[in-house]
Amino acid sequence: MAKFFNKEYKHSFKRGSKVWVSGKIKGKSHHRMSTGKEFNKANMNYVEKHWEEILLEYFKQQQSIEERSKKMSIIELMPLSLEAASETASKGTIYDYSKTLQKHVIPVFGDNKPDEITVGMFKRFQQDLRVKSKLARKTILNVRAAFNCIYRYALDEEIVDKNPIMLVKAPSSKLFVYFDDNGVAINHRGDEIEDDINPFTLEDVWKLIDNAEGQFKNIITILFFTGMRLGELITLKWDDIDWENKTIHIQRASKSNGDIGRPKNGKTRKIDILSPVLKALNNQFKETGLQRGFIFLTQNGDRYKKYDTFRKHHWKNLLIRTGYDWRVLYQTRHTFASVMLQKGEELAWVSKVMLGHSELSTTLKHYAKFIPDENKKRATFLDDERTNSVQNINLKSKSA
Repeated sequence: MAKFFNKEYKHSFKRGSKVWVSGKIKGKSHHRMSTGKEFNKANMNYVEKHWEEILLEYFKQQQSIEERSKKMSIIELMPLSLEAASETASKGTIYDYSKTLQKHVIPVFGDNKPDEITVGMFKRFQQDLRVKSKLARKTILNVRAAFNCIYRYALDEEIVDKNPIMLVKAPSSKLFVYFDDNGVAINHRGDEIEDDINPFTLEDVWKLIDNAEGQFKNIITILFFTGMRLGELITLKWDDIDWENKTIHIQRASKSNGDIGRPKNGKTRKIDILSPVLKALNNQFKETGLQRGFIFLTQNGDRYKKYDTFRKHHWKNLLIRTGYDWRVLYQTRHTFASVMLQKGEELAWVSKVMLGHSELSTTLKHYAKFIPDENKKRATFLDDERTNSVQNINLKSKSA
C-alpha cells in the first residue's frame, strides 16, 4: 500500500509524474500499468475507486490487439511496437528507430507478417545492406536494433515464438576492412580507413581559433579546451556556469530529434573552466548573457536544436580557410584529451572530471599512445637514510 495526501491507497500509486494502477483480476495474473493520468489527488482517488474497471478494459483491449496482431504485417505492428518501447526508451531513440524502419525495413518486409520472415530471409537482408546498399557496420547495427524492437513486441504479445534477428550474428567488423594492391586498409566503398582519433596539435588549435569568426570562435574554443560534446555545448545555460568556482555543470544534451535529454550514459558532471574557456565565456556573455537562458542562440534568438550548421557550414569553411583537410568536429574532444595528456595533465582529471568517462580504462583505450614516456629515475623515495646506511655498512665491510 502507498500513502499519499494522508490516505492509504491499495490499487493506485505514483511513478514518475503519472498515476499507476495495480491489482489482480480473476483469471489474470497480478498486473500493474500506467493509466496515463497526471499525478494528483483527484486522479489517485478515481483510479483507486475504479481500478478493477480500468484493468478489465485494459485486458479487453489487449485481447483485441492480440487477435488483430496475429494478422498484422510488419508495417502495421511498427507503431504499436514503438509505442510499447517508448515506456523505457528515450524520445530520441524512438525517433531514430522510426526513421530507420521507414528507410530500410519497411520497403523490404513491410507487407510480411512477422512469422513469415525466416532466419535465411533476414540473413540475406543483412548481407544486402552491407554488399548492395554499402552501409557502414554501425548503420547495420542500428537497423538490427530498430527491427528487433518490432520482434520484442511480437514476442511479448505471443504473436511469434522466435526472433530471426537474434538468430543471425551481427556482421563482423572484419567484413568492412579490405586492402588494396599497396596494402592500404580501405572500407567497403574503397576509401582509405583512417584512425578515428586524428587530433590537432596545440599549434593547430590556436590557428583555428584565431581564424574563427563570431560566436563560432567561442564555440570551438570551449570545445577544444573542455572536451565537451557538441550536443552538450548547445544545451548549456548561463545558470550552468559557476563563475566563482570556475566550473561548468553539464546536465543536458541535444538529441538527434532536437529534443533535450540527459548527457551520454545519463550522467551529469562538473568540469573545470580553463583560462581560454573563461575568456570565451566572457566574450559570449556580452552577446547572450543578459537573457539568462541558453548560452548559444541562433540569429532568431532561439536555442540550437540541431548542430548541422556548425559542422556543415562554420567548421567546414574554417578548415578550408586554414588549409586543413576535412576532419569531423568531434576531433575537438579527441584533441583536448590528447593535448592534455601530452602536456602531462593527470589521467584521472582528463578522464573522469573533464571527459566524463566512468572508467580510466576507457580513456586509456583511446588515448594511451598520447601519454609521453618519461625518462626519469624511478622510485627515488627509496633513496633514504636507511638505504644509504646499508650501502655504507657494505662499503666498510669491504674496506676491512
